Amino acid sequence: MLSKTKMVIFWAVIAYPATWFLQVVFKIPIFNEYKEILGLFYTAFYSWWDWMLIALFSYLVTRNIVNIKYETMEKIRSNRLVTEMERWLETPYIPPIMAYYLINPPQAVSTDIRRVVNNRFYQRVITFFRDRIYINASFSSLDPLERDSNIKNIGYKDLATLIAAFSFVLGWFGAITLTDPSKWVYCWERFSIPLVLYLSLYTSMKLQAIMEMRYSKLDKVLKKHFGEAEPHYRWREFFPDQPKGETLLLAWRAECEKRQRYTNMLQGGHMEVQHYSNPALAPYPYPSQELPHWVDELDKYYDEKKDSMAKLEPKTIPIKKKSNQQNNVVNFKRKPS
Repeated sequence: MLSKTKMVIFWAVIAYPATWFLQVVFKIPIFNEYKEILGLFYTAFYSWWDWMLIALFSYLVTRNIVNIKYETMEKIRSNRLVTEMERWLETPYIPPIMAYYLINPPQAVSTDIRRVVNNRFYQRVITFFRDRIYINASFSSLDPLERDSNIKNIGYKDLATLIAAFSFVLGWFGAITLTDPSKWVYCWERFSIPLVLYLSLYTSMKLQAIMEMRYSKLDKVLKKHFGEAEPHYRWREFFPDQPKGETLLLAWRAECEKRQRYTNMLQGGHMEVQHYSNPALAPYPYPSQELPHWVDELDKYYDEKKDSMAKLEPKTIPIKKKSNQQNNVVNFKRKPS
């Protein structure tokens, strides 16, 4: 909008001597008419300059307001991945949300192609997976920890900012409207309209993002894909010699190829991918193409540890009942690969 305004002012200035020259040379009253038009604009501006200024600032502060929603969703999604990894840390199972992202590479929340190309969330997922997959870690539990509130993913600072913005808008708007609504039109309070509009939309975008990133919506996606909200897939099942590992690699290659094609398109190059240059591409999902030497011992260790924990469980380990279970028996059935 600013560039268009500059162009209008530029041509308006150029038109002044141009119309004068045409009137002098061709004896047509174009210059006089142009001055009358400028006079009308001056009168209108002098009468409505305040509302023009308010409208301009309102447009400037709200034109990209939807990005607040996208950025909030990206932040919550990133924090949620970390908290879910922490929940499943002491188990032999891969966090379901990570398993889902590995098979279905996550895209940018925004549909803007530049944000899609430069989004690094999938890169982060692969990096976390790569750092953990070949670690021969012990485990002390067969169930994850209880979920924390989604407030942890939102962030206490962001939540406090949201509450402050909402409180200010509600208090300020209510105070003026209830005392004298005409102040919004005739008094200096009208100059606060851009701020009130921005904070109102800011609050709306934040609330929309929080609602979109609820755990209940995530569980619906996981249940639709895996058949249950918290499937217990062992890390071993995502090794490259397993069906899920093969699917992971196919998804990774397809995502890298697509990202690079979009990158080439933005740069005006060929759509065919000849080399990979996008710095947001995810690395190879495994530290090595060779399996660890201890891979054959994993199944035996898992079975022995599970049996020993099952024997100790009734005596020393209190089991947290899940809402979808009626007893303390852990369900070890896995969805067939």
